[in-house]
Amino acid sequence: MTALQGQTIAQKILARHAGKDRVEVGEHVTCSPDHVVTQELYWPTHKANLDAIGMDTVARPDKAVIVIDHTPSAATGSRHAATHRLLKDLTAKLGIDNFFGPNTGLRHLVMVERGFARPGSLVFSDEGNIASIGAVGALNIAMSSDILVALLKDENWVTVPKTVRVNFHGKLTPGASARDVIQGILRDYGQGEFLQCCVEYGGPGLASLSMDDRQTILASTFHAMSDTAIMDVDDIALEYVAQRANGRPYEVLKSDPDAEYDQVIDIDLSAITPMVTVPPLQTNVWPVQSVAGQPIHQANIGSCAGNRLQDLRDAASLLRGRQIAKTVTMYVSPGSQNVYAEAAREGLLEVFANAGATVLSPGCNTCWGYLGVLNAGEVSISTHQFNYQGRNGSEESHVYLASPLTVAASALRGMICDPRIYLEDARAPLAGGDA
Repeated sequence: MTALQGQTIAQKILARHAGKDRVEVGEHVTCSPDHVVTQELYWPTHKANLDAIGMDTVARPDKAVIVIDHTPSAATGSRHAATHRLLKDLTAKLGIDNFFGPNTGLRHLVMVERGFARPGSLVFSDEGNIASIGAVGALNIAMSSDILVALLKDENWVTVPKTVRVNFHGKLTPGASARDVIQGILRDYGQGEFLQCCVEYGGPGLASLSMDDRQTILASTFHAMSDTAIMDVDDIALEYVAQRANGRPYEVLKSDPDAEYDQVIDIDLSAITPMVTVPPLQTNVWPVQSVAGQPIHQANIGSCAGNRLQDLRDAASLLRGRQIAKTVTMYVSPGSQNVYAEAAREGLLEVFANAGATVLSPGCNTCWGYLGVLNAGEVSISTHQFNYQGRNGSEESHVYLASPLTVAASALRGMICDPRIYLEDARAPLAGGDA
C-alpha cells in the first residue's frame, strides 16, 4: 500500500475548512471561509443580483468585511457617491458590522491590521492580490461574482491548487527592495509556470524581510497567473499577529516535510538589483540601467504593491531635503488610516509635502486611474500593480513600474533613475531636474 504524500499549507487550510482530514491537488471541495471581503466597485452589480433573486439576508453577517477603498473621495458628479450611500444603508440592513467607509484604506491592509486574517484562516475575496494576507499565514481564494455565493450560503467550492515552493536565501543589498524581488519573479516565471498554483514562500532569507516587504511580494504574485500565495509563519509574523488578533483564535500550519511541490525555486536576495517593468507587459522587466534617462511626467507611491509604511519610509529617505523635478507631478497614497497616521507621526508626510508631492487620502486612488489621470504622450513611473495601455488615463500614455526607491529617485531627476546614486553618492544634487 502506497503511503500518503504529505500536505502543503494550502492543502491543510482547505482541508480544515472543508471538514476533511486531507485534500488532494485538483480535488473540488466545498469550504466555509473565516471571512468574505469585498470592495465597493462591484456592489451596484451585487445589489442588482441580490434583488433579482429576492435575497435580503446573508448567512453570516459577522464574516462579511466590506471596504470602500477604491473611491475614498467621491467627487461632484461621480456615481461613486451613490455607491457609498448604497453600502452604508445596505450593510446596516444586513447587519454587517465590519463595514469600513471612505478613507479607511485598502481591504488588503484592513484584513491584516485589524486581525481578520490570521494563521490558518481562509478568506474568500474579490481579487487575487489580496494574497498579501498570506504574510500572516492566511489563505486568500479569489472569486468574481461567485463571492455572493459565499455571502449567501457561507460556503463555496474551491479547486485544490498545486503548490510551488520558493525559498529565499541571503538578504537584500542597499537600493534593492521587495518590489524588485517580485518583479524579477514575474520576469522569470510569468509565462504560466505558476498557473493554477499556490506559491508558498519561505527559506532562511525570509527572516530578513519585513512584514511590509512580504505583503508587497504576495500582492503581486497573482500576475504570474497563480491562484494564490502564502508564506511560512515565523516569529516575526507571529509577533505581528499577536498584537492584532484581538482575541481571535489562530493556528500556525506548516507544510509537511514530504509535501509534494510542482517545483522548488531558490532565490538569492543578495543578487537582486533595482528593476523597472516596461509597458505594456508585467513580464517585461529590466534592470533600471536599461531604461535610465527615460523622461517622466508623473511619479506615484501607492497601490497594494507599494503603499505600506516601509514603502513611504523608503521614498521619504530619498526625498528628505530635496525637491522633485519641476516637470514631475508626484502623488503619495498611504495604504490605510494606520499607515497615514504613523507616517504623520514619523514626519514622512511633511517630507513629501516639502519635496513638492501631493499626499492623498488612504485608498487605491492613482493605481486604477481614479486620480492622477495621464494625458496622451505622458509617462509615469509608479509602484502600481498594472502597466497596460490606458490603465491610468489615455491609451497613448505609458506606465513604468518600480520600487518606491526607484520612483522617488526618478521624481527627483525628472527621468527614470537608479536609486543607488542617492545612496552611494553623498554629493548627489539636492535640486531636482538635473542629470
